[in-house]
Parts: sequence; structure tokens; C-alpha cells
Amino acid sequence: RCRCNFRADERAPAASASRGHQDRPRRSRVRLRRHLLRLRHHEPHGTARRRTKEAQREGAVLEAQQLASNRPRDWVGQGAMDALELAEETMAQRAARLKRERAAASREEARAMKRARLDWADLPSEILVLVMQMVAEMPADDTEDPRREAHRLGAVPTVPRVASVCRGWRHAVASDPRALWRVVDLSYGWARPSDAIVRRYCANGDWARLTALTLADCAVLTDASLRVLHQHCPELVSLDVSGTSKMTLGGMKPLSERLTNLTLDRVKQRSMGATNRLVSGMLTDKLTRLSVADVTGLDRGFIRNLHKCCGSALRHLNLSHSGMHHQNLPWLELQRSCPNVETLLLNGFGGASGWSTVPNAQGAAFAGDVPGWQNLKTLHVGAATYPHSTGHSLTPSYVDAFVLDALTRYADVEDLDVTGCAISAVHLWGIPSLWLGALRCLRAAKTGFASDEGIEFLAARDRPWATSLARSLETVELGTSHANANDVSDRGLDVLSHNLANLRALGVAGSDITDDALERLVDARRETLRVVDVLGCRGLSRAVRQAAHGGEPLQIRAAIRKERGETVSDDDEENDDDEEEEYSIPRRRAAARAVDRFEEILDSDDDANENWIDEEENDDEGEENEDEEHDDEEDAISVPPVAPAPAQTGALKIVMRRR
Repeated sequence: RCRCNFRADERAPAASASRGHQDRPRRSRVRLRRHLLRLRHHEPHGTARRRTKEAQREGAVLEAQQLASNRPRDWVGQGAMDALELAEETMAQRAARLKRERAAASREEARAMKRARLDWADLPSEILVLVMQMVAEMPADDTEDPRREAHRLGAVPTVPRVASVCRGWRHAVASDPRALWRVVDLSYGWARPSDAIVRRYCANGDWARLTALTLADCAVLTDASLRVLHQHCPELVSLDVSGTSKMTLGGMKPLSERLTNLTLDRVKQRSMGATNRLVSGMLTDKLTRLSVADVTGLDRGFIRNLHKCCGSALRHLNLSHSGMHHQNLPWLELQRSCPNVETLLLNGFGGASGWSTVPNAQGAAFAGDVPGWQNLKTLHVGAATYPHSTGHSLTPSYVDAFVLDALTRYADVEDLDVTGCAISAVHLWGIPSLWLGALRCLRAAKTGFASDEGIEFLAARDRPWATSLARSLETVELGTSHANANDVSDRGLDVLSHNLANLRALGVAGSDITDDALERLVDARRETLRVVDVLGCRGLSRAVRQAAHGGEPLQIRAAIRKERGETVSDDDEENDDDEEEEYSIPRRRAAARAVDRFEEILDSDDDANENWIDEEENDDEGEENEDEEHDDEEDAISVPPVAPAPAQTGALKIVMRRR
């Protein structure tokens, strides 16, 4: 007997002759039919499932026996017992076991992936503090960099930012704050420190290992902050107090014994005498970097005693735009007492009166013994530029070719600025000892270099440094917006294009060059040239001058070819946006866009006026024809459709119609 409700030998009762199959219910009839089909074609219920389970059990038993046969006779291991237990488990137990195994494998894989993945929060606090310390000790960017506010480094804002990332980083910062607060920039505009803030950081010990502090333009700070720094910051060696006025010599003098980097730009005191006493009192033989720029009250006594106070440790000296009277620079004594100077910045030194050398090295080659600055890499001795109602003017300069030779004797100068100096091309040819073989940047507007003869001097083959200069020189500025290169023509431009292999930036503003010479330059130095400044060059066509506002050489060449009616390829019009932005001129690019927009407006205005004139003529003709055909009707003015003007991208289209 099967498990269903009907027996195998059961027969349905005979149907009555009157009602037939109507005697049996329809549902019972269907169930009987299904049961008979199952008996005919299939096995009884559960037979296939039982056979599958028996086969699995037999396979497990055989596997256990085979495992036991491969072991020694006296071995009865856990593996055999597990196999026997597996043979006795049910299907539900096996499914649960497999589920547990899969879950365990997933958890183990997740643990392995977590161990292999670099998680900053899981790093030990000691290693995390070392990484933060490397970032926090990076000094702030150069003050002349316009991106300084967006890319400022140092303990501020590095330490507050990393402490706000997660709990692990915050605990790492709190574990050793002294290791992170080593380079701090609290200059005004970025922060507004007060004496109370400086006292708090020093009192809680966060600045115990402070090495560099910038307090530029913090006008509210007084000597109280300096006394606290002297008491709680024994490792402080770099201090910037530019633009301050309430810090006196009495508060800064105790710090001078340990400082090696001192910046006193734009410092002010109650009187010029107090300013000179402050600057002179901070000079020591331990200074490696001294900057006293834009201090107009600097007198001659400071310069006269400079070489007596500073020693061989001095590497960087900046006196740009300092002093309001004519200054005498003891260059020979400085070379003897400070022989390791690498950077000397004297642009605008002496104010409107300029400066001269003592002993005098002007007018002839210095015959005495010149020790020289053998490590000198950067030399800026350009004249100061002052704006006035009619433009710009340069202050008088007493630096000629012989003074330049005395300052650069035995040195491989890489960055040279002699803008506005009294250097003539004739004197350049007469100084055999002048060495310019390592120059990478030359700024020489309004000098003998800014002429065809000066350019030929730079490219002269008979000079011992001609080959090295042709490979090293990258930036040449012979003309600016306020110092035009009037003596540079196509001859000098051809010399530059043929001899300077790595030329990247060229400034010849106001020169007498033409489109052909400029195209030859761009063709010859297309791989390296990035910016060409030809502002105010009247020899160029108008379209080329407009394209030159952005300084892109390829755009300039494309404009030259368009001016001649030649076909311009896509390579000529490409814009090198992915290249270095070191020589970008954003103001001129903005001016170029404004000029182009204005010209498009004017062009669209001219087109609209022409269309308006055509409309007048057509209207008059239409009125005459209508008067002849319809004398009784009113005169009507038919306005034909205006011819579309050429498409002007970004222009304001002005269309005038007559009613």
C-alpha cells in the first residue's frame, strides 16, 4: 500500500446507467487518475531520495576505509573517526556543516585582506608621528608664490588638519605634540596670534622643540612674546618678524645668541635711529641667512659694519630696496669675511641714489687681489623701478661690466639680474675674465645685453664658456613692459634661435622684430620654448600682437601663418595646458581675452550697420513699387529679412532696424 489515499488494487464502483460518471465527484476522479499514472511510470514516494542517501553513506564509508587502510595498522586517528561520523550525518546536518565552513573561510579571508591592506589608522602611533613630523617640518612656500595661501605647509595647518581625520590620528598627535610643532607659520592673514596665544603654546610645552617661527606682519605682538619664546623654546634658530613695529631690541637681543636665520624685512621703530640700532644689534657671526629688505631707514653705518659682525657662516644676504641714501658696499671686505655667500640680493639697494663699490671697481678691471665668492649662485644687482604719472623710470645705477666682473670672479652664477645697470656691450667684449658659463636665468633689460651686439656676445664662439652657456641658459629677459628692448632686431633674434638649445622663456618686449624672425625662432625652438613676451613690438602685425598676449609660441606661429593666408594645422593651434606653468602670464591672457571680445563686438556692430543700410535701400525700392501699383491704398514698408552676419563666438550682436 502506498502513502496516498487510494489503494493499488482499489477499483472504482460501476457507474449507473442513468447518470454515468456524474455519480463520482470530479475532484476524486482527477486524484485517482494522477495516482494511477504515478504507479505506472514512477516509483513509490521517497524511493529516489532514499537511494541517494544510501549511496552517499556507502561512499563515505568507503572513503573512511580507504583512509584507514593507508595508515599504519596501529593507528586509529581522528580523521577516520571524522569520516565515519560524516557517513552517519543526514543531509540537513551536512548542509549546516558546509554553511559553517563557508562562513569560517569568509571570515578568515576578510582577516587576511585586512592584514594585507594598508590602513593608516592601524599603524603604530610612533610611526604615524614620524610621518606627520616629516610633513609638518616642511617650510612654508615662498612669499612671492601666489599659490601660497592654497598650498601652505608647516605645523599650521598640518597639525590641526591631521588631528581632525580620525580618533587614531588625534591620539597620535596628542601622544607627542612636541615632535610636530617644530616649523610654525603664524603670519598675519593666515593667522592672528597675540601675546596670550604665544604664551599658551609655550607654557603647555607644545613648542618645547620649536625650531622655526614666522610672525610676519603681526603688529599686535610685543616683547612679551619674545621673552616667552626665549624662556620656553631653547631650539629656536629661525625667526621672521617682518613688518612688526612693537618688538624692540631689548626683547630680541636675548634670542640673537641662538638664531641662525633672521628676517627683518619692513621692520619699523619709532625713529630711524631705533631701526638702525635694532638691525645692527641683531648681527652675529652665527647667522647663515640675513634678510633686511625694504627697510628705508637703513643708514651707512649698518653697511659699513656688516662685514665686521657677520662671519663665514653667512650664506644668504638680502638687502633689496633698503636704504634711502647713496650706499657704499664694502664688497672686498665682504668677500674676505663672508667667503661662503651663495645668494646676494641687492636690487634697488640705496633707493633712488643707488650704491657704489668700496674700493672702487668701476671703470676699469680691478687690479688688486680678489678672493671672490666661489659658491655664489644668485646675484641680483638691478636698479629700482619707480612708477610715476607718465609710466616707469629706473633709478641710476653705478654697476658696470667691471663691477660685475669683480662680484662674479671665480663664481659659477646661475641666476643673474642686472636690469637697468650701466653695462655696455663694448665693455663686455673687453673683459676676458668675465665668466657666464653656468647661467640659467638672465634678466638684463636696459643694459648692453639687450642689444644685437650683447646677444652676439652671449653666443660668441671665441669665449671659453660659449658651449656651456648654450646648453644651460633657459630664461632670457631683455625687455619688459616698463623697460623695452629697443636695440634688439631680427639679427639678434636669429642668433638666439640658432645658439640657445634649451631656451624656455624669452622676453623681448618693445623690440624691433618682425613676423618672419619670430616664426623662425618658434620653429627652431619649438620643443623647449614655452613663453615669448613680445608686448609692444610694433614691427609685428596686429593679429600676431593679439595672439602674443598669452605668450604661447604655437599660437603666435599659427597667427603668423593665418596672416599670410596659409593653412594652419591642428598642431599649430594646440595649447600646451599640461606643460609647466612656471612661465605663465595670467594677466596678459586675461587682457588678450578682453581685447578679443571687444574686437568681436566692434566687428558685429559694423556688420549690423551694413545690414541696416541695405534695409534702407530695399525699403525705399519697395515703397516706390507699391505707390505705382496701389495708388489708393496706404503706403506700406516691407522689410526684407536681414542677411545673417558671420558667427561671432562670445560677441554681443547689435542689429539696428528702421521703423
